[in-house]
Amino acid sequence: MLTRKNIVLAGLFLVLMGLSACTGNPNPYPKGATPIPTLSPVMADDMIEETAVADPLIIEYPSASPAAEGGEALYVEHCAECHAEDGTGSVPNAHDFTDTAYRHGKTPAEFFQATTSGHTADVPDFSTVLSADERWDVVYYVWRFAAPTASLIVGQELYAEHCAECHGAAGTSELVNVADLADHQLMSNQSGDTFFTAMTQGSDDMPSWQARLSQEERWAVVNFMRTFTYNPIIPPPVVEGEDGTEGTTEEPAFVVEEVAEDEKPACDAAYLEQSNPFAWDDADAIAAGLLLYEDNCVRCHADDGAGADGLSYVPTNLTDADVQTYLHENGGEYLCRIAEGLNDMPAMKRKMDQEQMWQVLTYVGTLGP
Repeated sequence: MLTRKNIVLAGLFLVLMGLSACTGNPNPYPKGATPIPTLSPVMADDMIEETAVADPLIIEYPSASPAAEGGEALYVEHCAECHAEDGTGSVPNAHDFTDTAYRHGKTPAEFFQATTSGHTADVPDFSTVLSADERWDVVYYVWRFAAPTASLIVGQELYAEHCAECHGAAGTSELVNVADLADHQLMSNQSGDTFFTAMTQGSDDMPSWQARLSQEERWAVVNFMRTFTYNPIIPPPVVEGEDGTEGTTEEPAFVVEEVAEDEKPACDAAYLEQSNPFAWDDADAIAAGLLLYEDNCVRCHADDGAGADGLSYVPTNLTDADVQTYLHENGGEYLCRIAEGLNDMPAMKRKMDQEQMWQVLTYVGTLGP
């Protein structure tokens, strides 16, 4: 039975349906978003013209080790007017080369690019004024402003004590995964921050030095490492004469020592007279020696002791029967080899005590046939 209310609702429904039919829109709901218009195609030539960039600068690396001393006169002639003779900058926007924070984030290659193609509109192109070698000399003269003499001297001492056994006295180690610090192309493209981070956190086989060296000491090592690729200016030390006046010595305070490749340590009686304090089949000594071997020896001698591939030299094959016989009969000489180093093998006496070295030798004594 239809009520009055039902009749009214039905009438409204019919009215709405009629309005929809009058508009000709079968869908009473709103339309969607406005379609995106089709754009005119961009021709390849137009894209090339808009995104074209200058050719990257090809760096011409030095023909010999750059000399900061050789760059001094060139810097005074061409750069000091804006950067001041002390590198602090004498005009607006001139970089302060004594600012270590600024310099730590830069690379020598970036400085070379700036002198070659001009850094900004205010820095001219010196490629037509100075040869590539002269520009490198200027770069490393500038570099010295944030690497004071005292830092280089401290860095040299710390490097000799902690780094030379792996990287070599002249930075040219041939060990696997150890960077060649005398490679100018490598070193000139790395910032001080990169080396400092590697020293702090450790990298590949290199341990972290954060708990061993202070921040200042780590930066001193980083500054010294650069000297494997350039000759720094090191003034002679100031000394007090007998009459109380200050003078200088004739010898510089800083010398990068070169070590002959064939130099071998002398094994004195303190080593040669010793014998293994452990039995060669001592299980505990063997287990301890295995851990030490894995940490210090595997990269050159390989897991099995036969020698790793890809080295520029051939390490002793510790699995050879004659080597094993000689080891068991002349343990003291092998102790000397581990402690003092031999040819390409670094000295381990700063990393292991004698008991640990004997444990390594006891483990090595199990690698035979």
